[in-house]
Amino acid sequence: MKFKPGIPDNYPDLVLAIGSASMIVVCLFLLGIPAFHYLEGRAQEAAVRGNAATLQLAAETYAAANMGQYPEDPLDLISYLPGDEPPQNPLTGKPALFRAKPGDLTYRSPTKGQDYVIEAWGQGNTNQPKRLLVLKGRKPR
Repeated sequence: MKFKPGIPDNYPDLVLAIGSASMIVVCLFLLGIPAFHYLEGRAQEAAVRGNAATLQLAAETYAAANMGQYPEDPLDLISYLPGDEPPQNPLTGKPALFRAKPGDLTYRSPTKGQDYVIEAWGQGNTNQPKRLLVLKGRKPR
């Protein structure tokens, strides 16, 4: 088959090779998107767990400074947190509000300063909060 002058004889092979390479790149891209979203979700969960550990450290530091008493209100822990501010919710980018919402933390002291319960909340399949982690502490006897 002869082409117009200036078009190489291997032109169909070149087009086929470029088309095949393009298809491979598109397939890899499309397969990589779900994996990226999965890894992004895992990173956000790890950040929430890290925030819970930071809050636990603040509660223990508070107790050390207050003769073993834990705070009843999570806002009392703010001055014991890095930067004197609540941890950042990795899902919203805003400070934690200490509510059972995705990416947030909850703190409570069921026995009025004798113990504490910290819960880290992730995002479930239906965008509902899913408890990721529970950390507890108790005043030594």
